Amino acid sequence: MKIALSLSAIFLTFSLSAQEYTFKKVKEFRVESLAGVGIRDYNPKLNHFVGFIDKRSEGIELAIFDSNGKILNSHKREGEGPEDYQSSALAMGFSPEGDVFVQTSLELVKYDTEFKMISKVKFEPKSSTVIYSGPRSKFVPLTRGEQISFIVNGTNLNNRGVNDIPKKMDMIEYYDAGSQIIKTIIPLSSRKVFQGIEDEVFPVNINPIFTIDSRNSNLYFTTSIDNEITVYNAINWNVIKRIPVKHEFFKALDDIPLSESNLGPTNKPPLFSRNRELLKFDSDLLGLIYIKEISEAANELRKSEEKSFWMNDPEFQRVILFKNGIQLSGELTIPSGLIQLTLPNNRVLVKVVNEEEELDYYLFEIWELVEN
Repeated sequence: MKIALSLSAIFLTFSLSAQEYTFKKVKEFRVESLAGVGIRDYNPKLNHFVGFIDKRSEGIELAIFDSNGKILNSHKREGEGPEDYQSSALAMGFSPEGDVFVQTSLELVKYDTEFKMISKVKFEPKSSTVIYSGPRSKFVPLTRGEQISFIVNGTNLNNRGVNDIPKKMDMIEYYDAGSQIIKTIIPLSSRKVFQGIEDEVFPVNINPIFTIDSRNSNLYFTTSIDNEITVYNAINWNVIKRIPVKHEFFKALDDIPLSESNLGPTNKPPLFSRNRELLKFDSDLLGLIYIKEISEAANELRKSEEKSFWMNDPEFQRVILFKNGIQLSGELTIPSGLIQLTLPNNRVLVKVVNEEEELDYYLFEIWELVEN
């Protein structure tokens, strides 16, 4: 298997001179595969990635990759066997010991790196999520140790339906290891952008978006349509800090609280901006990825030109940075692809978007945040 690896020192420049940081490309590698590839976590001790290979009709294979993209091991584990998980995987990631967690809507399975089962925890969720090309996100444990608590509904997954009443919606479901039951927390009505519409039917789905600070287990939380990041103590769920967000492109948030008029006709595909992912870096830096809105005319033009779905175009992905809870001026982009996850040393893994030709490999890049 041939692996291409190159180092570079490409800097992006931005017109916003007040920006304190920029992204620098430091490495690229490729995974040789005709089937779709996703990477969801990184283990710095092993210098390995964990993810999946989507073989469509043949199913999803869980996979371990080395730092150059070589597939070290892969195995299909969705099925009816005693070591399989029974429904589609939502999230996956490395344990502190280097094993692999795979979490579905019904169970959490722990495998070794040969994908032999170590343990399994089953639970009954209050709502379930089914995805067809997953796992979609990194597994987020709330506690450490042999018996862990963890969030059941994956980050940025659609588990709240249209026409739900906001005051009845909790955004987080989690498995409490102590009581061994599912609990809910963070009412949608507690979010400032939704206050005042608690009794109204809301016209769109609202997805929870979260990440954990592995140093202290603080949970960073927002929603797909939101102008605040809230930091919670994931043990007692007290609010530690509220971080206001000002997006450059987010017309839906021009009027607060939100209403149907902010979001356009409900009988058409939603084209408004939305938050996509939170990035917790090693230092005092936090990032928020959001997708900027597109006009109906521009979207129709993209369709006529057979371009990719606008939300998957790097041109529309923006990164806002926060330092010590304060938003920095300017917004960053990485024009080559979409950010997948954070890595040590204030780096991110980027999956390169290539629309011009069909390739027999998937290209990934590593970019580092550096001070100007």
